[in-house]
Amino acid sequence: MAVTGRARPRRDLVMQGSPAWPEISAVLSDGAVSVEVLPVDPAAGERCLRRIGATADSWLGAMALHTGGALVDNGWLRVYGGGCPQRRMPDLASANPDPEAAGHLLVGADVLGGRYVIRGRDPEPTESTVDSVVLPGQPGEICYLGPDTLRWEPLSWAYRDWLSLLVGGAIVDFYHDLRWPGWEAEVSAVPPDRLLSLYPPVYTKEGRARLADSEREAVGADELYGLLDELTAERAARA
Repeated sequence: MAVTGRARPRRDLVMQGSPAWPEISAVLSDGAVSVEVLPVDPAAGERCLRRIGATADSWLGAMALHTGGALVDNGWLRVYGGGCPQRRMPDLASANPDPEAAGHLLVGADVLGGRYVIRGRDPEPTESTVDSVVLPGQPGEICYLGPDTLRWEPLSWAYRDWLSLLVGGAIVDFYHDLRWPGWEAEVSAVPPDRLLSLYPPVYTKEGRARLADSEREAVGADELYGLLDELTAERAARA
């Protein structure tokens, strides 16, 4: 999935097939953890839908069209949709400024800087793609970059599986080793365009052992993403 350069007609995007939103809405409403669905301006939702080239009958497209995004489990997970400026939630299109070059689509992130992307097809080996990240797994699957492992890992989930499972409670076990006492109140106060930077960092043994008394600071998402990307590339180069 990638943002397309040519917008598809509105009717093709919004009216194609059976809308996925009723099913998604039920999943979000019946979640095992807290889920806050953010509002979206209808025009902004349609604009985002066109830019990512999805349709309303897909789960990804329905999230873009009908929501400004979702904050899952006290905001630990941020699921991108059509954007909600009043809550500082990015939309799917702005979260992926150059997906054609990256080859993958960022669909969500956790408060520690871990990222979830839909794996795209591997780019052709040209000069312009020499630095592109080639992810594990198969096209269409969700891959996750762990802030503690500095490694991209295939989850073997499609987008709908990813959203359903994490909202359904899998998020608790998934992040069990990265949470500290009282994290709920602290994380819920962090806006969606900011992340928590921990010291010692969670990608060190000391950082994982000292989560409860680590120094935690809210920083810009791009700042922490840049650091994690650099460290991930360095780790991969040493492997």
